[in-house]
Parts: sequence; C-alpha cells; structure tokens
Amino acid sequence: MKIDIETIYQNLPSFAQQIALDWRGKNIRRNRYGELFKRTLTATIARSAFTKGQLDDYRAMMLSSHLKYARHSPFWSDKFSAYSVDPNASDPFAELAKLPILTKAEVRQNLARIANPLIAQDGLLRTHTGGSTGSGLVFHETPESEAQRWATWWRYRLNLGISQEMNCGHFGGRCLIPLTRVNPPFWRVSEQTRQIIFSTQHLRRETVQSYVGKVEKMGLKWIHGYPSGISLMATWMLEQKIPPPAGLRIITTGSENLTQLVKERIREAFGVPVYQHYGMSESVANFSETKDEKMMVDEDFSVTEFIPNADNAHEIIGTNWHNPAFPLFRYAPGDSCELVQGPAGEAMVRQVAAINGRQQDFVVLKNGTMVGAAALSLIFADAPHVVEAQFVQNTPGKVEIRIVKGSSFGLEDEAAMANQLRRRFGRLCDYRITYVDKLSRTVNGKLRLVVSETPTPTL
Repeated sequence: MKIDIETIYQNLPSFAQQIALDWRGKNIRRNRYGELFKRTLTATIARSAFTKGQLDDYRAMMLSSHLKYARHSPFWSDKFSAYSVDPNASDPFAELAKLPILTKAEVRQNLARIANPLIAQDGLLRTHTGGSTGSGLVFHETPESEAQRWATWWRYRLNLGISQEMNCGHFGGRCLIPLTRVNPPFWRVSEQTRQIIFSTQHLRRETVQSYVGKVEKMGLKWIHGYPSGISLMATWMLEQKIPPPAGLRIITTGSENLTQLVKERIREAFGVPVYQHYGMSESVANFSETKDEKMMVDEDFSVTEFIPNADNAHEIIGTNWHNPAFPLFRYAPGDSCELVQGPAGEAMVRQVAAINGRQQDFVVLKNGTMVGAAALSLIFADAPHVVEAQFVQNTPGKVEIRIVKGSSFGLEDEAAMANQLRRRFGRLCDYRITYVDKLSRTVNGKLRLVVSETPTPTL
C-alpha cells in the first residue's frame, strides 16, 4: 500500500509539522543542492559565454547522444524504425524532424515503453506534472536531469541579482497550514531552504495585512510564486491602500501565465520589478526573462520548436535531452506562445513575447478564498489516468468537477484525487465529481480548467 506522506503531515500537530518540514528541508538541501547541483550550475553558467559555433556544437552533441540512448526504449525503437530515424546520422536535427509531434495522451498510454530499460530504476527520481487541464504525468528522471533544470532556473535568478543566500517568500500551492485556521500565522518557516512558505489558501481581504507584515518583519528581499496568489495579494493591498513592504527588491513568478496586466498590478502594489520564467517537470523547454524584460529561449537546455497554430500563436514543442531515463522527442506540453516579430514580420523564434495558456482561473471557497489554476491542477498530479478535467462553478463554495477518464483509470486515481481535494477544499467547498466523455471548450477550441460565473477581483 502506498504511503501518503502529505496525509500523514496533515494529521500531525503543529510542532510536529514544523519538525517534518525541517526534515524535508534538509533532504532538499542535501539532494537538490548538493555537489552535483553545484557542478552543474558552474557548467550551466559557463555556457552563457558560448559563441554561436560552440552552442551549435553543444546542441548537436546533446541531441545525438539523446537519440542514441533512446533507441533502447521500446517505444522509441519502434518510432525510429517507423520513421527511418538514424541515431548515428551526422545531422541529428534532420533526424529529429522526421518524427511526428508527441502528445501528452500518447505519453500517458506508453509510460512503461518510453522508459529506458538500460537505466536502472534505483537512483531515479519520481516526478510529476499537474497539467494545466488536469492531465498530469508521473514519470522518472535522473538526478542529473533534476540538477540541470534547477541549475538553469538558478542561472536565470542569478542574472536578475538573486543570490542563493537570499531568503524567499514563497507563494505556491503547498498545503502546509490547516484550512480551519482563522488567525495568523498563515505560513511556515523553512530555514534549510531559506523560505517563508505562505499559504495562498488563507489569503483574503481580511488577512492580507498579516501577510504584508510578515514579509516586512522577515526583511524579505525576494518573493516568488504563482502569479494568481501574488496578484491576489496585490489586489487586496491596492484596495486597502496598504503600502509595499519595506526592503523588498524583486518578485519572480512561474507555473502560471504572467500577463502584462497582472504584472503591472503586482508592480504597482509592491513597487519592485516583476519577472517570470517558463519551465516544466518534463524539461522539454525553458524560457528565462532578462533584466531588460526580454523572454529568451534557453537554447542549451533542450530543443525548442515553435509551430504556428490556428490562433496566430505558436505551439511549444520540445525535446528533453537531459533525461535519458524518460526520453521525449518533439513533445507538446499543451502550451502556446506569441513570438517577437522581426522587421519583415517574420517570427524571431528565440525571443518570446508572451506565454498563452496556464490561465489564472479560480475556484472560490465558502470563506472567499480563491484557489488558482496551478494549485487546482495539482489535485490530479498523482492521478495520471485523468485525461482532462474541468471545474464548473456558479456559486462560491460549490463546484462540479467534470473528468474524462483514461482507459486505465481506477481506484488509485480516485483515492489520490480525494486526498488532494480534502487538503485544498476541506469543508470550505462542496464538490461533486462527474465523469463525462468530453468537456466543453471555448469558441477557439481551447479547454478552460475553470468555467465560472462567480465574481472574482479584477486581476
């Protein structure tokens, strides 16, 4: 029987929860930020100085190696044969182009066959992605793959002036505070990871002053998290004319789309620059914003392609050459973007103007708390056989969750969803799960994670 660590944590008394958080922080510090990470970060920073020729050689080397590893995967062995892909060819990019686009649905149906049997499972890391429409994945990666992803993210942060010694106020989707708590503290302090982890589930008009006071009291210079949570805080601050916390220098966001409107609102409330990066657990693409607010593709991280779609945007397609344990070629994570246009009107595919998708939708609980899209998608993180999901809400505190089941959907998926729903909704939201064959979409054919008529603040 699978041990649910989060459920155990939720049932502990507060002092024991803090002990558990400290223990977890020590593990993260040792495993995620150990010697492997330090070596990888040094190499990643050094690649910033590559000439075009050096970068081209590096990219060809990485893709060629990835193709050779992947031929041992049953799934990719069949694909290479079907599309005449030669992993030993002199031009690996030409071979890559022979392959069709790989969808998340196809990956979900072939998890075991995609895994590389030459790489022992012992020592691999289990990771997952929630999915912006409820369609999550659970797969394995090498420690080197995780180290490279975090090194790329830290290169971006270091370029913005954020040091690894800087404490961070984190606004994410973790459920560390009981939903029943009505008075501060609405946060936990993780000294090992240098984080003050704020609960976005308790962030409301009535509580925002305590959040601002904690940021100021801790002398935080840096806030990072979901735009939905940080923009909610900004909304309540502006409404109540609460001044920015003294000492704050920078805000960074991830996991959700940061629109220009939301960016300006956060900047107005906090009085500091706001930046974002784009990445995901599958490690098929990564974009980093520079100090002068240009979103650039991290070319040394993966093969990133942009394919025009019907909405005059571009679908993001990527190849994760850093994870030979679970190789993905020309994989579509389900996001699209707009590209910076050149003088002749042609897309400069290496600078991204805006990320589409990852919408900042909300489910409103009975007490007025708003749960954002990134946190909602985590409900399905350990239910990989959910094909698609959608929250339909017309009244605060009541929601219908419509789910399209995969062929292997079973009791484990139901149990995983039930655990996450209890943590994120508790008794503050009455929900009903309905299984359907298909979900409603917008006029442009897009799937919204939340369909709601419930009023929310202008974000």
